[in-house]
Amino acid sequence: MKTSPEELWLCTKELKPKMIFVQFFKIIYIFWKYRLDLLLPELNLNLFFKILYVINPLRLIPARGSKGERLFSALLAAGPVYVKLGQILSTRSDFFDDEIIHELTKFQSNLPTFDSRIAVKIIEDDLGKPIEELFESFQRKPLAAASIAQVHEAVLFSGEDVVVKVIRPNIRKEITKNLGLIKLISKLLDFLLVDAQRLQLKELVQEYEIVIQGEVDLKRESANTRLTAEYFENSNLLYVPKVFSEFSGSQTLTIEKIKGVPITDFKTLDKLEVDRKLLSERGVSIFFKQVFEDNFFHADMHPGNIFVDVSNPKSPTYINVDYAICGSLSDQEQFFIGKMLSEMFSQNFKAVAETMIRAGWVDNKTSPLELEITVRTFLEPIIEKPFDDINFGEMLFQFFDSTRKYNLSLPPSLLLLEKTLINIEGLGKQIYPELDLWVTAKPFIQEWIKAKYNPARIFKKIHDDAGFLIEKAVNLPSQIANLFDAVDKMENYTTELRDLRKEVKKSERRRSWQLFALAFLLILIIFAVI
Repeated sequence: MKTSPEELWLCTKELKPKMIFVQFFKIIYIFWKYRLDLLLPELNLNLFFKILYVINPLRLIPARGSKGERLFSALLAAGPVYVKLGQILSTRSDFFDDEIIHELTKFQSNLPTFDSRIAVKIIEDDLGKPIEELFESFQRKPLAAASIAQVHEAVLFSGEDVVVKVIRPNIRKEITKNLGLIKLISKLLDFLLVDAQRLQLKELVQEYEIVIQGEVDLKRESANTRLTAEYFENSNLLYVPKVFSEFSGSQTLTIEKIKGVPITDFKTLDKLEVDRKLLSERGVSIFFKQVFEDNFFHADMHPGNIFVDVSNPKSPTYINVDYAICGSLSDQEQFFIGKMLSEMFSQNFKAVAETMIRAGWVDNKTSPLELEITVRTFLEPIIEKPFDDINFGEMLFQFFDSTRKYNLSLPPSLLLLEKTLINIEGLGKQIYPELDLWVTAKPFIQEWIKAKYNPARIFKKIHDDAGFLIEKAVNLPSQIANLFDAVDKMENYTTELRDLRKEVKKSERRRSWQLFALAFLLILIIFAVI
């Protein structure tokens, strides 16, 4: 739903003008301090913007350090939300050169640590005991640090080696400040731009806010980890570390210390003669199993969270950590995306178009034949390409562009799934560039469709839901009668509704002028700094 003027106005008041402008100018300051303008591609600006850029005095600030160092420092200075962006970008070797990728990989585990005395205090307050009573030994020096937390090695009194994850101090406040400006910009764009509404930018930011706020609650991560372990019990695809719940809380998480090779340590993997082709295929299998069998997927698959068990190099197993961000799909979303992928793999483009219309992802007035032609024109040249020739991020944007006229609009949960797929794509190209994603995924999806929607399973679901269906059937006549009563009553209020509608329109016009003034002010500020 499009952002209303009232909603945008309330958002502006809620975030407080002082906070908005402080965050806005902070981002502008960071952009020019680290000369990120020099990282942008050559832009075809009109004469007016070219003049503004040339006379901008901030261009005189010298660029210190390499491009990668400047981008790393800028994202780190901007805050934890932007650090998450850096983690995603670190897998995009197809977008950036090796020097930038090398710097961005620091976001995977080599971020600045915080004082270990503060970490110990957080653990003791969270678990209610002195550190000496919790662990036989506790390493004060952090093992690694990430955007949200850092980890320390420890040994339990039972003799088990563990790592203790501790949330950074004041991280919730930092995230709230980071998200404030992003939320306002997303709502402003949603109000002004049709494409922002089509891509559900506002809803995506809201979902990401829920996700990243949940990431600072380690009780949720503990539950996510244990649930994933149940799904992959005795699996040769993925090993999930054991969680020690009695030594975990909302700001502390204690898990088994794993022994594995970082997924990007290709020198060690090659030295041990690890089967990289099988490793990449198992990575794809894990993704599709989580999405379609478990309907619970790890949505933060950057390389810093992934290790390889190399005890059997010819049959390598993944080890994943950090289950703070996980996603799931509704039954309907899961069915439609699985069905569409199956149809894509079979090159049944007519069925792909019909599925998109039935799912409500495009305008319901869309011509199936016209959409089929668009889908065929777009997908046919791609579907036969090897994995290393496919760029899913670029493909997605091109797909959005080609379906613009049909008002393509995907649910935020599918966009979160797309973010996970982009992470896997970037990683897969590093592990084994020749991997054919389509060949690996096609039989999995087709078998899933057959198993999940065979007649026996459908009849079983009807049998299991029989009580609910009977209750609905019994209540249906009275609900229809209530509907007719409501229609009769609405006729009595036609005049009152017409008058109320006029007042609402007047109010919207007043709000629109106020918001136009706010947008104009923001544009003036941008012009002032560029």
